[in-house]
Amino acid sequence: MSSQLPDREHFPLVHPTAAEGFGLAVQDLLDAINETDLGRVEGAAHTLIDILRPTSPDDVLAGLRHAALRAHQEAVNRRRRVSELTALHQIAVDLAALRDPDEGLQAIVRAAQAVIPSADATYLLLSEAGTGWNYIKASVGLQNPDFMNVRVHDGFGMVARIYETRAPLWTRNYVESNSFKHDSVVDKSLAEDGLRSVLGIPIILQGVPQGILYAANRVERAFSADEVAVLQQFADLASIAIENTQYLAGLRRTAEDINEGMTAVERAAQLHADLTALVVGGADMADVLTPINNVLPGELHLLDSADQVLASTSDDDLDADTFTQVRLSQRAGTVTTEKTETGYRHVVAVATPTAYHGALVLKSESTLTDLDRRTLQRAGHIVALLKIQQQALVEAEVQVRGDFLHELLETRQGLSDAAMLRAHSRGIELSGEVVVVAVAVPNERQLAARRAMSDYASIRSGVGGEHNGVVAAVFPGEDAKQVANDVHKRLRRELGIPALVCASRPVDGASGAVCDAFIEARRCATMLRGLGTESRAVTTSELAIFSLLFTPGREHELNLFIEHTLGPLTRYDQSQNAQLVDTVSAYFTNGLNVARTARALFVHANTVVKRLERVTDVLGEDWQDEPNATRLRVALLFHSYVDGSPVWE
Repeated sequence: MSSQLPDREHFPLVHPTAAEGFGLAVQDLLDAINETDLGRVEGAAHTLIDILRPTSPDDVLAGLRHAALRAHQEAVNRRRRVSELTALHQIAVDLAALRDPDEGLQAIVRAAQAVIPSADATYLLLSEAGTGWNYIKASVGLQNPDFMNVRVHDGFGMVARIYETRAPLWTRNYVESNSFKHDSVVDKSLAEDGLRSVLGIPIILQGVPQGILYAANRVERAFSADEVAVLQQFADLASIAIENTQYLAGLRRTAEDINEGMTAVERAAQLHADLTALVVGGADMADVLTPINNVLPGELHLLDSADQVLASTSDDDLDADTFTQVRLSQRAGTVTTEKTETGYRHVVAVATPTAYHGALVLKSESTLTDLDRRTLQRAGHIVALLKIQQQALVEAEVQVRGDFLHELLETRQGLSDAAMLRAHSRGIELSGEVVVVAVAVPNERQLAARRAMSDYASIRSGVGGEHNGVVAAVFPGEDAKQVANDVHKRLRRELGIPALVCASRPVDGASGAVCDAFIEARRCATMLRGLGTESRAVTTSELAIFSLLFTPGREHELNLFIEHTLGPLTRYDQSQNAQLVDTVSAYFTNGLNVARTARALFVHANTVVKRLERVTDVLGEDWQDEPNATRLRVALLFHSYVDGSPVWE
């Protein structure tokens, strides 16, 4: 059976007999004497005399015996109460000194067992927050070692009833009781330990049951109200101990969080100082990874604006999802975090309000704290600042080298000693022969080609950039064809676009011949573009037949040839607006076919026939015969470049 225990007043004393009344009078007299209360002594004496007058000797003896037994019982109860209070005081003192929660709970169980010697075992069950399970945390008197590993769900056994009523509960025989839902594991553990009768007292913290303090016996018996009251006091102490433990644990966690926060702030400040020092010292981009990785552990990758890896702490390749996240961070302007199969990936774009410079990618096993995210964000800002600084230095150097390139390609006089010294200080080799290169690329890639040419020329001890709207460079060397091929391959590989490269004949780098070599190369490239060539590596020597067109100093000869061959037609066009030059050019281009020529000019075929008749009138009947036709074709070709062409000064 099980019983919900009543209050102490539900256990009244047996009504005294007449003899007991005599015993009570004697006890009252003795108490008055002990308290030296003369008035009470006199009253008790009179009461005793009144009782003794009609009382038989046997009743007197019985009364005295009852008084003696009652005095003895009260002495025993007093000693027991003193023992309980002493134990409670001692455990309170011990709990105040203890900081280990498990040790404190074990001390409570030991003390409870000491003041309730009738119990064969005492153990304490605590609830694990949020799980619905309860575990034994401390015990005394258990013989089955597996009992300590038992867990009880909130909905089973005495736990369910006690948590529901928040009141003590005892049972004479736990296993056979049908007043609660049994758990087979718990029943088996109690049976193996031989425990039968069990008393449970709820441990309540802030109105919520947190556990149960049990006293158990290996025989069937009932539990007295005094035992319940004593165990209740120890359960109250347990709740105080648990609350204190939780409070102290909270203080420790707060202190640890503060310490961790301070440590993190100090690390972030140190990282900022280290990165600032790198910026001031003009460090390389790859140098930023080590200080960042010291504060933010994990795989760290630094990307440039083209998503190429500049530096990394790992050899692992980046997948497509990483670059998608880079775009997301670039748009958001902040750190983005995504869960991966191995942990987390954090990305921050390295950008300024006007330019995107790349990204920092951090792969870590755990997510970042808010402070770590801000630290990574600031690291991105510092990297952007370092990138801007490096770009400023590069652009300053490019400007200086560009100015020198302009000087080299503009003057037909030999370089001064000071100019040669400036070239030497920047690694530009002009003491021997050089080859001048002109490059024609699509307009939208002109800037990229200029930068690529500048970088490549620097690597090969030359100087490159842009001069008067043309991508150009001067390379030391004697093999113009090899230079042209090398430049063409480099631009095709880096830019992936059509590039027309024309290299001049080798000239003395210190002489004024570099200027004329550039003009030759530039006119050569422009002429080839006009002929429809988009991607090729050539030299001016290969196109010697066109030297009259692009060789500086021969412009007068070219003009005389064009005037002698096309002059009559151009003057007729100017006076009559007859478009004879354009008609002859289209006629030759379309294979002397009148119909195709008419379609090319968007006129009727009869119009073309009439114009050709006027050409015959102007040039004579033999203008389509050789060598007149060839001379006319070449003059038309040269005329197409001379008339309005940007290659001519």
